[in-house]
Amino acid sequence: MDNKVTCKRVRPNPIFEEWLTKMYEDARLTNSKLVDMLKEALDSLIKYPLPLKSGAECMILKGFDRRLCAYLDKLLSEVKINELSSCDEVISSDSENSVPQPSPTKNLNAQRKSYGLTLDGHQTVDLTKLPQLAMQPVTECHVNLELMEVDKVQDLDPTPSVSTNSTERGKGKAKKGVKKSGKYKPAHRSGGYAILVALFEHSLENPDKTTLSKEELIEKAQKHAEESLVRPKNDSFYSAWSSMSTLQKKGLVTKIRKKKIEYMLTDEGKDLAREIIEDAKNIPTVNDIIFKDVPSTSTASEQEDAVIVLDDEIPSTSGNITPTNEMAPNTLDIAPTNVIEMAPGTFDIILLIDKNETGGLKKKNDPTVAQFNKYPDLKHEYRSLKVGDFAWIAKHKVNQDQELVLPFIIERKRMDDLGASIKDGRFHEQKFRLHKCGIDNVIYMIENYGKNKHVGLPLQHLMQAIANTRVQDGFKVHITDSLTNSARFLAMLTKRLTIRYKDKRLQGCNNEPQGEMLMTFDYFNKSSAKSKPLTVTETFIKLLLQLKGMSVDKALAITKKYPTPRSLINAYAKCDRKESETLLAYLKYGDLYRNVGPATSKSIYQLFSSCDAE
Repeated sequence: MDNKVTCKRVRPNPIFEEWLTKMYEDARLTNSKLVDMLKEALDSLIKYPLPLKSGAECMILKGFDRRLCAYLDKLLSEVKINELSSCDEVISSDSENSVPQPSPTKNLNAQRKSYGLTLDGHQTVDLTKLPQLAMQPVTECHVNLELMEVDKVQDLDPTPSVSTNSTERGKGKAKKGVKKSGKYKPAHRSGGYAILVALFEHSLENPDKTTLSKEELIEKAQKHAEESLVRPKNDSFYSAWSSMSTLQKKGLVTKIRKKKIEYMLTDEGKDLAREIIEDAKNIPTVNDIIFKDVPSTSTASEQEDAVIVLDDEIPSTSGNITPTNEMAPNTLDIAPTNVIEMAPGTFDIILLIDKNETGGLKKKNDPTVAQFNKYPDLKHEYRSLKVGDFAWIAKHKVNQDQELVLPFIIERKRMDDLGASIKDGRFHEQKFRLHKCGIDNVIYMIENYGKNKHVGLPLQHLMQAIANTRVQDGFKVHITDSLTNSARFLAMLTKRLTIRYKDKRLQGCNNEPQGEMLMTFDYFNKSSAKSKPLTVTETFIKLLLQLKGMSVDKALAITKKYPTPRSLINAYAKCDRKESETLLAYLKYGDLYRNVGPATSKSIYQLFSSCDAE
């Protein structure tokens, strides 16, 4: 019997493993929020059997994000410089001796070649092959975990000081990188920033009463914060208000215990508030960037996100279904005199936000309302939408009753809500109503829920549902990672629609949109109401959508051929069993004219085969 022999590296990535171990221990001792991420990264690195040449290559492993990979690369680059300089010292000292002496450096050139070091001092191969570095402890690798705990993804400023002698260690202290214990300054529009600014503004407006209760402070500070001061972040117990404990520890805010706890700035807090307000004057707001074309001075990652939004093409009308006569709402005969016309420049583009997307307009500091309040130049209104969560209208500046619906509508789904809607059947029903609402461009805006760990269904099922929405239903899909970015996407799309329609003459009436003719908002909302009586064909479509593998396009193709269940049952009665099972298989659906398919055809036959046509 042959014995199978396998070879495996015991520690294929010793340097990265040592660094991550050090990072994890430091994070655990300081109760850093990076503990879980570093533990997952370390475990996946230990299990990985192949050597990795750079931090960027670690991206394929679990737990490694862009911040951590960039941090490892900068640590590695500093180590390379130190190691190369030490090798150059050995070479220079060896060249000065004319008499050859037996030493480990006799074949140094050959060693340098095997280690990936060329004679001009450049490195070409993985540094993990250097024996001196591989055996060196990592006790001097100072890890600044605070740099990795920033909210936004950015390149890190690593602080490596791995060296081979005390001279290099002395130089390392003088180099930039080791974060000294300096003055605390909260990030722009963070929770701490918002609290300091709100208290400072209140003290200027009310010099006789400089204290605020928690509720009053949150109300004033929310407009200065990027995240909600009330609602915790997804998959977290902390909101932006959690920064209050840091401000108190730093001696910037003091708590006064009265009948109700109140907060007040200290003298140090006032000085810091003046400083961050002065710094903020040079930072344009997102509203200014979008609506006033102010150049952005934000981080590279924010600029990249803005470019993606700007370059995202507004969806075209391709891939959408025009409602058939059987499924169209009851239309009204409108006389030509009832046609609404709007000349260029006589109307405003208004973003409509469904009231159900908020926790109540009267509720203070609602997170959704707070996000849109960050855009004072964004024209928006809160209304009850019968279908969709966001839509746009052209509203006449003089005749306020004249409102025409633009052919764009957005259905917002957070990942946990998407899972819940699939389980209770709302997902298919909503897509059906979006198909027949009369608006060509339907966009599904999918919003991530933290790390998407508690979303009701396995993540792969949700991703499959999103893919089906894009491919089978012909809807556009836009994915965001937070409510903040969702609001920014809507503000950007509103600006682009304003530019698109500013020089156009609009026409509309109380009827189904046809060609360039739009429909009024009243007609749109009434025709999309759930309580509207359904026709037999519409009920038949909703019944077919409950079957596995059935899409709206397939249901429309079937009901176009057989508008009622009885017409389909009568057709089955004229066929034998084999013909009945494939009766619907070759019906064409969608713009690509694909077949409904034998599996779907057989499922429908089995559903109606026991029904009596009479």
